[in-house]
Amino acid sequence: MRTFVCTLLLVVACLSCGCGASKRQVNGKIVKDGQPFTLGERGMFVLNFVPEGDAKVTYSASTKADGTFTITGQDNKGIPTGKYKVHLQAMDPYDKGVDKLGGKYAPGNSSLIIDVPSSGDVTIDVGK
Repeated sequence: MRTFVCTLLLVVACLSCGCGASKRQVNGKIVKDGQPFTLGERGMFVLNFVPEGDAKVTYSASTKADGTFTITGQDNKGIPTGKYKVHLQAMDPYDKGVDKLGGKYAPGNSSLIIDVPSSGDVTIDVGK
């Protein structure tokens, strides 16, 4: 029993000190060959981050037609830092279902991996 209590206290202390997975809100922008990638007023980006090695979890972004985005996570406390597969579609116009990226980064096709660092904005360059 004493070992269990000590182990439990150690786990609680470790988590409170930041030893657990670090989470953060992610802000960023979508660019093409380093230049802003924007859509028309009826366009919409559909952007999701899928943790590398865990396809069961998906983090959706709130996007704007100017290519900027924010991901707050499922509990609004952010997402863990680390590597993510990017699923991205640029639907312009949205109601016609035309992907300006030709499905290159759509789920099932994308090979784009980005790293979410512990600080700073994220840039997704679709021109590479």
